[in-house]
Amino acid sequence: MKSNVYLNKCANAFVMLAVLAVSSSAGAQSADEGLQEQRSAVGIKWDLELYDKDKADTCVPGALQIRVNVHNIVEGGILKLELFGENNFLKKEGKLRRIRVPAMNGPQMVCINLPSPGEYAVVGYHDKDGDRRLKKAWNFKPKEPYGLSNNPEIRSLRLPKFSETGFEVPMQGKDIDMHLVDL
Repeated sequence: MKSNVYLNKCANAFVMLAVLAVSSSAGAQSADEGLQEQRSAVGIKWDLELYDKDKADTCVPGALQIRVNVHNIVEGGILKLELFGENNFLKKEGKLRRIRVPAMNGPQMVCINLPSPGEYAVVGYHDKDGDRRLKKAWNFKPKEPYGLSNNPEIRSLRLPKFSETGFEVPMQGKDIDMHLVDL
């Protein structure tokens, strides 16, 4: 009789584990479906992982925004731009805004609305394969075209300073050119 109780408990435990396994895989599947639904119309059209939260703003001459004219792009993949202020420049916590758009044959205009006039910097790269990651070589040099505002010449492996890339944006916004380089 004790062995029957033990067998019943083992069977119940096995059933509970099976139920948990099935429900967690179903949850993972529905989470993937949720991501599919969250992709923007542009992302679906271009078959890229693009979401509304990362879309560019409408370009309006004279508006408080940065209008970035990005050069040296070819069609395919994702063009990613990030906006920084001086605090925590090039660090995740210092990022003020991220834009991801389909990469088109260049020059490509991308606009970023600003909360207030001030000093900003823009960093960008062309994610050629659209995997949302910047490819790097063994020495951490980018393997995909990248650029920074003010187009500083990068001579060493050090990260650029804000003083090299920052620029002042007045109330009527600013137009800048960014030239992507492929090392």
